Order: sequence, then structure tokens, then C-alpha cells
Amino acid sequence: MSKISHILLPNPVVIPTGTQLNEAAKIMKVNKITSVLVSKNSRLAGIISMEDIMTAVAERDELEIPVDEVMHSPSLTIDSEKWILDAIVMFEHSKESYLSILENAEKIGIIRYNDLLHTYRFNYETQR
Repeated sequence: MSKISHILLPNPVVIPTGTQLNEAAKIMKVNKITSVLVSKNSRLAGIISMEDIMTAVAERDELEIPVDEVMHSPSLTIDSEKWILDAIVMFEHSKESYLSILENAEKIGIIRYNDLLHTYRFNYETQR
């Protein structure tokens, strides 16, 4: 079983608040990723995913809105040195979809429930 710090991307793509949704989508496409972190004043503020963008397109008819309006800003946190299983338990008890990852009391990342389950399942299957 891995610790959360072991599954975090070493250099995630980060965009500032105020970035337009269509620009975020272009950044994701160019970098071949499905989500980007959002920062405000050099601090982690949230995360936006392709799923969020698709929902916004379906509900709003336009993409020229700031990412701040659709990003997720998780209130639940977990330390980066906790085990993946600890995060899964938190997700199950809270029914939240995102957790902020803390290191030295500062937000350093965000994980999605579905991504965590995928990683956990992959690690389990490769250890058989």
C-alpha cells in the first residue's frame, strides 16, 4: 500500500484564477491531461477537470467564463504522508469527490476519488 505522497504528480499543471474556461481546456489538450490545478496568489485554490468543463458547456452555452466559477475547492484535507487507504476511507465517509493534500500544513495538491480508486486498483492488480 502506498502513501498519498507517492501518487502525486511531481509537476502538475497549474493555472491562475481568472483563466478563461476555454483557455483551461486548450491547456489540458496540449498537455494531454484531464485536469489542472488552479492557484490564487501562489497558493492552491482548486482544481478543474474535463468533466467540469463538459458540464459547464452543457449548462451555459459558452466557455468564456473564469475557471473560478466552476472549479472545485475541497474543504476536506488529508496529510500527504497518510496511506491511500486512509483517503479512501475519508472519501467513503464524507461522500466528497475531492480531497486537498497537505504537506507542512500547506495545500500541495488535490486528489479525486475516482483517480484514487483507479490507482489503488492498479497497485493491487500489479502486486498479484
